[in-house]
Amino acid sequence: MDQKATHPLGGLTPSRTETAADAPNGRRTTVLLREFLETQTADRISLGALRDALGDRGFGVLLLIFALPNLVPLNIPLLSAVLGFPLVLLGAQLAYGQRRPWFPNWIKHRSFPRASFEAVVSRTLPALERAERLFTPRLTQLLSWTGERAVGTLVLFLALVLTLPIPFANWLPAFAIAIFGLAIVEKDGLAVLVGTAVAAASVIVAGAVVLGFIKAALLLFSSFIG
Repeated sequence: MDQKATHPLGGLTPSRTETAADAPNGRRTTVLLREFLETQTADRISLGALRDALGDRGFGVLLLIFALPNLVPLNIPLLSAVLGFPLVLLGAQLAYGQRRPWFPNWIKHRSFPRASFEAVVSRTLPALERAERLFTPRLTQLLSWTGERAVGTLVLFLALVLTLPIPFANWLPAFAIAIFGLAIVEKDGLAVLVGTAVAAASVIVAGAVVLGFIKAALLLFSSFIG
């Protein structure tokens, strides 16, 4: 009988049959993230080491990883702007049609605390495990080489929106990027359509927030000169 064991990062460790049979690339993303953390014993994790460990899942998982902190209430100033730049770089490469993520040395050797990364991953793993049950290979033509370039263009645009200091308008673009990341990993074209709908909603919300601030500034200006 197949057994499941409790894992220190939270939730259950999926059985061998679950991780191999249900995932198009052999292992679920949540399993890969757990395994990566288990192999990292240093206090800090370099971006290059993370990229190398992800292999052919690089684009999808990196999009997910850089989007996740924007979905968790961490209250870190300028977090969206800091994480937005790697997302811009990844989106541009995906739109160009590059097969594996590339980072310049000054980014590749940048590191972040292992404890912070583990905190974000452990807080989001339960939700990711539930989401993974919904993702399955379908409508795969939307994730052909041309399709992934279109997704990359959307990610690039959303990442640029994410870097802007727009209050209350960062969650939806990050959510859309996270969906696109999982869609690429799980080869789920339906998720691409869902991510596109969320992306459209995020643009509408960001536009409404910006328009509201412009109107408020004009009203304040008119009150001063009036």
